[in-house]
Amino acid sequence: MRRLAGKVLRGVGRALPLGAYQTLFRRDVVGIFYHSVSDEPLPHVQHLYAPEPVARFEAALEYIKQHFHPVTDAEIEAHRIEGKPLPRSAIHLSFDDGFSECYSVVRPLLLKHSIPCTFYVTTGWLDNASMFYRNKTSLCIEQMRSLERDAAKMVLTSLNNALGLSLADAAGFERWIKTQQAAEEGVIDMTAKMLGVDVKAYLKERSPYLTREQVHALHADGFTIGAHTVRHAKLATLSDAEIESEIVTSAREVQAITGQERVTLSFPYSGNGLSRKLLADIRTRHPFLGLFYDTQDLQRDVPFIVQRIWAEKAAFRQVGRPTNVPALLRDAYEQQLYDVARRGPGTRDVG
Repeated sequence: MRRLAGKVLRGVGRALPLGAYQTLFRRDVVGIFYHSVSDEPLPHVQHLYAPEPVARFEAALEYIKQHFHPVTDAEIEAHRIEGKPLPRSAIHLSFDDGFSECYSVVRPLLLKHSIPCTFYVTTGWLDNASMFYRNKTSLCIEQMRSLERDAAKMVLTSLNNALGLSLADAAGFERWIKTQQAAEEGVIDMTAKMLGVDVKAYLKERSPYLTREQVHALHADGFTIGAHTVRHAKLATLSDAEIESEIVTSAREVQAITGQERVTLSFPYSGNGLSRKLLADIRTRHPFLGLFYDTQDLQRDVPFIVQRIWAEKAAFRQVGRPTNVPALLRDAYEQQLYDVARRGPGTRDVG
C-alpha cells in the first residue's frame, strides 16, 4: 500500500508545473553548486563524475538569468541574520573543491553573464600542494584503462599478492578502488605507484587546483571566496576539536588571501551528523565566520545553514536538453512533496 501511495504521489508530482512547486514549498533562496566545468578530459575527475560541458553550463546560466534572481552570499547572510529582504526567486550559485577550471573556464562565463558566485576552496590543495585521495583514485582508473592486457594483468597480480585481493580484471579493479576511503589513502598511493601514476608530477604539470594568485584574482573580480576545510574530511567522523580546526583554519587562510571580513564555508560531502549546536558555538567563538552551506537540496535547516542542489548528478544529464537545471529543481521539489506526505498529517512545509 505504501509503495502504491508513493507511485500515485510521484504521478501527481510530475503533473505539477515547476512554478506551482515554488509556491507550495517556498524557500528564501535556492542554492545550486558544481565542481568542474570543462570540455577537455580531466583524468583526476572524470572517473568520479562527469564534468559539466561548457555549453551546458552556459545554458544553465542563461536559464538562471531568465527565471531567477542571482544573489551573493552577502545578500543571503543579510537576509538570514539581519532580516533584510531577498528578491523573489533568489538563487545562489557556487563551486566546491577549488579546481583550476573555476578560474580558466568558469570565471569568464560568469563575468560575461554578470552572475555572482561563491568559490569554496579546500585550502590544503591550494597551489597544488597535495591531491585529494579521490582524485588519485580517478587517476588510477584512467591509467588502468590505458594499459595493455598483459601489463594490466601484472598490476592486478601484484595488488592481489600485496593486499590479499582477488581482482580478476579492470572492471573489478575499478569497483574495488572506488570503495577505498581516506583511511586507505596509503593503499591508493601504493596502487598509483604500481600503475606508474606520478601524483607529484601531475600536480606540477597539470595543476588541477587553484593557486593562491588565482583565488586572489577571483576575489578581485567581485566573486566571494569561501572555505571548504583544510583537507576535505568528512567532518562528522572527526572530534569536536578537529571539526573546529578544519573549519577555522581553512577560513583563516581564505581571509589571509582575500582580506574578506567574513568567510563562509561549505561542508565537504554533507553536514549530516554534525551537531548544529556545535556549529553554532564555533560561529560564536569565531565571529568572522559567515554562513555554512550544505548539500541537502531544499531541506529546511537552522538559519545559518543554506542548502544547495548538486548540479552534476548523473541521473539528470538528459541528452538533447540544453540544461538540466529545470529537472534538478523539479526532482528536489518532488522530494519535498514526498517527504511531507511520508511524515503524515500535521506536517507543514507549504505556503
